[in-house]
Amino acid sequence: MSAPDDLLVERPVTRRRRRRPLLVVVVLLALVAMLAIVAVVADVITRAVIEDRAASEIESTSGIDDVTVDVHGLSILWQLSRGTLDSVTLSSGSASDPVSFRIDAADVPTDLAGETGAVRGTISADASTVNALQGVRDSGGTVSFGDGSVTYEKTFQIPIVGDVPVDVSASPTVADGGRAIAFAPTAASLPETSLRIDLTRFLGDFATSVCVAEYLPAEATISDVAVTPERATVDLSSAGLDLSTATLDEGATCS
Repeated sequence: MSAPDDLLVERPVTRRRRRRPLLVVVVLLALVAMLAIVAVVADVITRAVIEDRAASEIESTSGIDDVTVDVHGLSILWQLSRGTLDSVTLSSGSASDPVSFRIDAADVPTDLAGETGAVRGTISADASTVNALQGVRDSGGTVSFGDGSVTYEKTFQIPIVGDVPVDVSASPTVADGGRAIAFAPTAASLPETSLRIDLTRFLGDFATSVCVAEYLPAEATISDVAVTPERATVDLSSAGLDLSTATLDEGATCS
């Protein structure tokens, strides 16, 4: 019995495509993607831990509640490896709280033993908080806020009349190289009295200044002060703060 003719015909051999190189590439890309996700998750967790611990430490040492710490920058792990945080924001309170603040500091050393970069800050307080300051108490008066002005009530020695409580409206300005706030009188009146006296000539006698140096870090100064009927806001600035020293310069005085 003879074999069919088609069995003797030469046919091309079909070869299987080699898929191993493609498979290796896919696996490598998957591993890289997984590592990237792990790195991002680790960075997020590390950032959150550092922010929470820093906030807790500040609260325990300063007595301030509800402090929030935000570490800015792309990779916290990279910043930690360099020993410096690019930018850090400390904040607490809001417009409804007696006191609120925000401080932005650049180039913060992670060991908190050295000098930071430039620091900018804003502190806001209501009238009751301002009246509690030692400098205001020492002045012998009390303050209230208006639109761009402050009114302080104090007993003054007025010629002929004698000791009289006077309400003085004044515009606050930065003084003593940013270590004090001066109040330039713009008007004065006699409250709770029937006396009608023109006090314009005595405005210069009602000028006063409140030293705030003891409430500021040694390297910080006031750059601006603003007042609304609800609050007073003070802007601070510094070329850098030495974190290895006491936060406030409690022994500071004004000239």
